[in-house]
Amino acid sequence: MENQLSLLKKIQDIDIQISLIEQEGREATADAEKLSAEVKKYEDGLEVLRGELAELENAKLSLESALAEYTERVKRNEERLKNIKNDKEFKAATKEMNAAKKEKLTKEGELNKLNEKISGIKGTEKEKEDNLNKKKTELETKKTSIEENHEKWEKGIKEKKEEKMTIAKAVPPSLLKKYETIREKRQGIAIISVAGGTCLGCHMNIPPQAYIQLQKGSPDLIFCPHCHRILYWNTTPKASEQEKGQPA
Repeated sequence: MENQLSLLKKIQDIDIQISLIEQEGREATADAEKLSAEVKKYEDGLEVLRGELAELENAKLSLESALAEYTERVKRNEERLKNIKNDKEFKAATKEMNAAKKEKLTKEGELNKLNEKISGIKGTEKEKEDNLNKKKTELETKKTSIEENHEKWEKGIKEKKEEKMTIAKAVPPSLLKKYETIREKRQGIAIISVAGGTCLGCHMNIPPQAYIQLQKGSPDLIFCPHCHRILYWNTTPKASEQEKGQPA
């Protein structure tokens, strides 16, 4: 039975290695998906910004056209005033010219504000374009990395599974099934050591008799009464201390 426990520990080590490879692949894919979402967000943001910018540019053209019209009206009235002799006509022309000047100043103010707004949006557009290009580069780099590592991951998993199958042949099917059941329920850890009478899987105390049996090297498999993992006595304290951080 001690030999079977040793074999199960080897199988668990292999399962952990397989999980780490799979996790690496999942994390890389998740990173790529996150970057892809960020790229889409920047693209959508730029589309909205450019739509707003186009509307402002159209408004600017209208203002420039109106400003040119009032500028021309001021100029015409100035020329007209030079030739008017009638006081009534002079007052009317002066009034019209002053109104045109006022509108001209108003349009100039509006145009200045609009130009400032357009300038600010163009600055934001440039910033977003830079961020978009940066994210696109990161995404392409990540995709290239995934493509380059995909074959390595598949090969590593295949080799580890073959190694596991070879070892599993020496383990009774019923025991292997029990191991797999515990592993699925306990975050991939079916076999765990004890330290100071405590299961390092769930961090609960085990019965003193079970602890003594483990220390004596009992040929029977001993299970934690709390988390039901298979227990073993680890004679290397440092290794036991490392396992204390494992999830319950």
